[in-house]
Order: sequence, then structure tokens, then C-alpha cells
Amino acid sequence: MMKWIRALLISVLAALCASLLLLAATAFVTARMGSLPRSSLTLVTTLAACGAVFLGGLAGALSAKERGLLLGLGCGAVFLLCAAAATVLLFGAELEPASGGKAAAVLLSGAIGGILGANRKHKVKF
Repeated sequence: MMKWIRALLISVLAALCASLLLLAATAFVTARMGSLPRSSLTLVTTLAACGAVFLGGLAGALSAKERGLLLGLGCGAVFLLCAAAATVLLFGAELEPASGGKAAAVLLSGAIGGILGANRKHKVKF
């Protein structure tokens, strides 16, 4: 049981660090471009969140070496809960119907990262 909690914590911390780096890079590129259409901002942030959760699921599954699907989905779920809490509590905004598609994309990317991490072939040293 402790192994799964440790792997989930590694997964969530990797997703947190990756999201900070990806969003900072996105902000830097946006600032250099000068302007960005408001409609594309949602797509850019969703892609950054998907990339972060993918890397988080990958890191958690690499540390546990099994049950990558569950670790990836768990990482995505924790990430979505934190994002939803920040949206509702800090900004006072309501969740929109489009949030379902974004949530599905984030969970799918976490699951794919977890599966790839758990099924990674290990090198045999002689």
C-alpha cells in the first residue's frame, strides 16, 4: 500500500513541476509573440496540462513499475481536483460544459503516460 502512495506522490509532484515549467514556457512564448487570440488560450493551457499529467503519469509508473493505468488516472484526477478547486475558490467561476472534454483529455493523457511508463522495457546488463 505504501508503494502506491509513494508512486502517486511522485506522480503528482512530477506533474506539478512539469506544469510549472510548461506554463512558464507558454507564458514566455506568448509574451514574445506580443498577442495571442483569446480563443486559443484555452487550447494552449489544456495542452500544457495534458503534457504535465502525461509526464506525471510516466514518472509515477516508472517508479512503481506496475499499474500504470491507475497511477496515470490518479495523477490526472488529483490534477483536475486541484484545478477545479482553484477555479471555483480563487476565481469564483463556475465549471463550464467544455470542462468535461478538457477533463477527459487530461485523464487520457495521464493514462497513456502511466501505461507507457509501466510497460517500458528494462535493459538487461550482462
